[in-house]
Formats: sequence, C-alpha cells, structure tokens
Amino acid sequence: MSEVSAELLTQFVVKQAQVWQSVAMYLSEQNNTLVEIPTPQSSAVPIGDLTGLTADPVLHIQAQFAEQSDAPCLFVVGEQPSERADNERALLEATLGSAPDAIDDAALNAAQAFGQHLMQGLAIAFGNLTSKTFTPDQVIARYEPIAFPPNFLTVDEVIATRFTVQIPERAPFKLTWLLTENLARALLGMKPAESDPLASLLMEPEPAAPAAAPTPTPAAFNIFADNDDSREQNLDLLLDIPLEVSVELGRVTMLIRELLEVGTGSIVELQKAAGEPVEVLVNGRLIARGEVVVVEDNFAVRITEILSPAERIQRLGA
Repeated sequence: MSEVSAELLTQFVVKQAQVWQSVAMYLSEQNNTLVEIPTPQSSAVPIGDLTGLTADPVLHIQAQFAEQSDAPCLFVVGEQPSERADNERALLEATLGSAPDAIDDAALNAAQAFGQHLMQGLAIAFGNLTSKTFTPDQVIARYEPIAFPPNFLTVDEVIATRFTVQIPERAPFKLTWLLTENLARALLGMKPAESDPLASLLMEPEPAAPAAAPTPTPAAFNIFADNDDSREQNLDLLLDIPLEVSVELGRVTMLIRELLEVGTGSIVELQKAAGEPVEVLVNGRLIARGEVVVVEDNFAVRITEILSPAERIQRLGA
C-alpha cells in the first residue's frame, strides 16, 4: 500500500473529536484530575518526512493492540526538534511532579505508565465506536533515536495525529501518534486495504472464474499477471533491473554557518553511537539494517535485520 486512502483518512478525521474526548475522560479518571485534549489534527505524512526522528534521541512510546500485533504504533513526544525538550519536560512534570535533570529509568517508567493509560483510553474509545475489543499490549517507552517497526517500512505514508494534553496548573505537552493505514482501518472497523499489486508476484493466485461466454477475449499484455504458468516468468522479467543500494552510516543537522566552516581535516560528528546498526537503502527506501565489516580491505555490511522477500518487492513497488 503506497498511500493512505482518502476514504480512510476522511473517516479517521471525522471520528477524532469523539475519540479524544473519550480518551481525555479516561485519563482524568485514572489520574484523578481534569485532563483535556482538544480535537487534534490528523493527516497523511510521507515516511520520508519523519527520518529526522531517527537521528537524535527522542522520548517516544511504542505500543500495539493484542488484536493487531503486526501493527505497532508510535507516540512521539515533541515531534519538532525546537519544541522537543519543552514537551518532554512538561510530560515528566505532569507524571512525576517534577522533571528530572536527565531522562532516567524513573522518567521512562513514568512515560510508559502514561502510554499504557493512553492506549487503554484509545482502546475504550475505538471499542465503543466499533463494538469490538482492543487490548493494549507491549507498551514500551524509550529515549533514543526512533527505529521504525517493520510495518512502517512497507508503506510510503503513515497517519500522523498531533494532539495536545492539557492539565490544570501544568504546562501542556504535545504528542504525535503515528500509525499505519491497516491499524487505522482495524480501529474503525473497516476492511483491510488491498495489498500492492506487486506483492501478488509471490502469492498464490485466486481460482479463475468460469468464462461467461464461449468466445475468449484476447488479454492485454501485463508483466504483473498472476497466472500459474506465468508468475515465475513475470518475476524473472524484473530480476535484471539494476537498483541503487546505499548504506547510511548516520545523519546530522547543521546550520548553514556551520557547514560553511567545514574544511579539510574537519570532523563531522554523526548523531549515531558507535556500534549502532547502519541502514541499507535500495533506491532510497529502507529495507534492512546491518553492521559494518571489512572484507579483503573493502567495507561491507553484514545484514542483521531485513524485510521478507514479499515485503521487499512491495516496498520497492509502492
């Protein structure tokens, strides 16, 4: 699935006021204080626009519903770097009473507890909408560059819902809820999105329907046809297409002034710790992660995490 469908996004936006009013009510009950969440904004965002979240440490919560275990979602505290520190401080002050000097285990535990309440509130809200059961599962808070879960790597766009949590006598804080279309469809009780046509190259075809008329109609040529006799041949047509494979060691954001000061011998420090996996991109799309090794005086990458063949084809053809 390459893009978030307009139908799904419209339905998701329409339900926002009802959903977040229910979430705010649940948070108020759990914390014994008034919590307000004004109706947030939801939009489709290209996954490429979020790569900045993978460079610097970000306080975020990864979670999933047990009924949708293959579709984790993310809550990012302070999506924009300029407002990140203030929002992290405000969330920790609201949950701990005061913000620590550094984000330690106590801070992560507090953020994780908040995330569990947030997910439970969403489970109740969407459960009321669809008369289905949603159960929060594997809610984990982290303070590190974001590593997008596998379901984010098979799409070009995700849904971003940006909302603000307001508590009396506390500074408000902003979060961004990132989720894929498949999870949004499940939460709204809609049918799953149709898979990308390229993915059918590695899938068994549906049984052919009987012909309605005895006279056959000539079929148009289609290299992506999914017949028993031609599926492997069709895939073979793609195997000799050259693709650009690149390995990204890391990224850094620099001011124009700093960039102009770079000269021979300058050291540009990347926002990635030594030993962290590097990212393997094909035609600019992330498909794997690995570690740098040396093979006969040449740099190489040993793959430690990679999408399945079907996901790779879907990712490249999205």
